[in-house]
Amino acid sequence: MVCEESGVPAVAVVTAVFENLARTAARAHGYPSMRLLVLPHPMESRPEREVRDIAGAHVAALLGLLTAGGGA
Repeated sequence: MVCEESGVPAVAVVTAVFENLARTAARAHGYPSMRLLVLPHPMESRPEREVRDIAGAHVAALLGLLTAGGGA
């Protein structure tokens, strides 16, 4: 990922239905170890409060991925 190549950590965030597609696309574009955070699917039909709760429950994982070595 351009961000990673520039020294800026990056994480792709997708829902579970798109995890395989995201990993396949990352490999196809030369990023086999792209950091990926997978959220439950679907998100668009959930009430805002539930989306906020899901986001809050994944903040630590996101920060962990952003601060971990590797990626790209």
